[in-house]
Amino acid sequence: MNILNKYILIFILLKSVLSFSQIDNEANFYTPIANANYHKNLVTDYNVDINFATDDSSKTQTAIDDISTNGGGVLTIPSGNYSLGDINLKSNVHIKIDENAVIRPFYEIPSDGKLKNYAIFKLGSNTNPIQNISITSLSNNRFTVDLTNNNNPNVAVVNCQKVTNFKIANFNVLDSYTKFSAVTTGGDDYNGSYLFPKNGVVKDIDVQNAHYGYGVVQTQSAENMLFKDLSGTGGATLRLETGFTGLNNLQGSNLSSGVKRIGGIHKMVARNISCTNGNSALMVSPHAMHNGTVDAEGIHSISAGFAVRVEAGFISNKYDQTIGLTVGTFEQVRIKNVTATYGEKAEIKSKHFNYYPSEITPPTTVASYINENETKVYVGASIASVLADANYTCTNGVKTVIVEEPINGTGFLYQEDIIPAEYLTIDCSTLSNSDKGLKESLFNMYPNPTSNSLYFRNVEGLKSVALFTLSGTEVIKLDKLRTSVVKLDLSNLAKGMYIVKCLIDDSYVIKKIILK
Repeated sequence: MNILNKYILIFILLKSVLSFSQIDNEANFYTPIANANYHKNLVTDYNVDINFATDDSSKTQTAIDDISTNGGGVLTIPSGNYSLGDINLKSNVHIKIDENAVIRPFYEIPSDGKLKNYAIFKLGSNTNPIQNISITSLSNNRFTVDLTNNNNPNVAVVNCQKVTNFKIANFNVLDSYTKFSAVTTGGDDYNGSYLFPKNGVVKDIDVQNAHYGYGVVQTQSAENMLFKDLSGTGGATLRLETGFTGLNNLQGSNLSSGVKRIGGIHKMVARNISCTNGNSALMVSPHAMHNGTVDAEGIHSISAGFAVRVEAGFISNKYDQTIGLTVGTFEQVRIKNVTATYGEKAEIKSKHFNYYPSEITPPTTVASYINENETKVYVGASIASVLADANYTCTNGVKTVIVEEPINGTGFLYQEDIIPAEYLTIDCSTLSNSDKGLKESLFNMYPNPTSNSLYFRNVEGLKSVALFTLSGTEVIKLDKLRTSVVKLDLSNLAKGMYIVKCLIDDSYVIKKIILK
């Protein structure tokens, strides 16, 4: 190698190392813009009375409109009590809130009594696209958002849609199991294009008393986002979950040739995400979307079901079954530096009971806030540090769900750090997606031996399941399967050994089970 080529190689290596090390640099996601020097104070300039009893929404919107009309600037919300709802931000307007300010949501119940979804602050929702936005504190010390006195639980703190280059940071949320995450991101049609949040930072937010189905952040559609220093009690702190029915119904045969997806998520970076007494700190779930990349480090849980959940794609019965949807995926999910501390106040749904080791009895106590119309959420023992149960673990011979050391579980007496066990033994380099060997490696059938039921979970392409006696008599047959979890009821069968024959795509996988 000549000296010039040597230096070129060194330069390329250094550049790649520096690029990787700076993947979570905030400057890669949000660029502060020097707006016109136009500053307003919500109290002194607009006579807001800092009393919860008064709806301050109209005056706040007027202040934002004034700042926007004058080229952009800063709206200061000083110490005090405020009631706000459905505030539309505009381009180049930055809201700075005193750490001693407390904001409550304001919602006027319509005459028909039907409660609609709303948010305290809206970024590009039902408006033209906007850019260069921030909602932060004056001092970097957190202000407070109090949701405990709401008259409509269908509330988010910040709803992000048609917005680029934005920052949301520095607040505590006192929740009361409301029906949205504090910060939500989604898309919206605009002049024939589907627009959604791009280039943003969401950081330094804590939520107390989140509902199991929600948390600090829920992303449906977003690109190039940094999530940092997020914590929560209850729920899933950071939900990278693309399950919205309207979004999934834009995929399949609705996509133009060569288009991977409409909306969805790509280039998600997460750092220092934690959860206590909830379900998980980080949840990754594609549903029927084919999403991009996730890079997460520093994921921590205390008495949660999991620190990390990487779930399989699936096609919900709610989605349009006529447009050729396929089970969702991510191009790559990289997880590193996970810690989980065992506890017995975790939030668990029954679909995860089968991951408990035999030494732990699944919980029976239902979370106190769950009403009779909701799917039951149970309070009980933590399950594991990481659930890596995706059906996109390997893509074209490459491992696409990557969980790197360190992974530290404290207090888990009977469980591995990563479940299911099959994840630890998969060698993607020797398999392709069409190989029977890959199907068998990812074949998740449990428990075996079993006493009354047999489950098949997240087996992509599973078309039918049949159970035979050793003499060849078929005793159970299920076909036309479309769910991510299949259950065989064996309670009426005699004890002994049986043969399971599963049709996956165009080939069969055959296993033996013991009914005890």
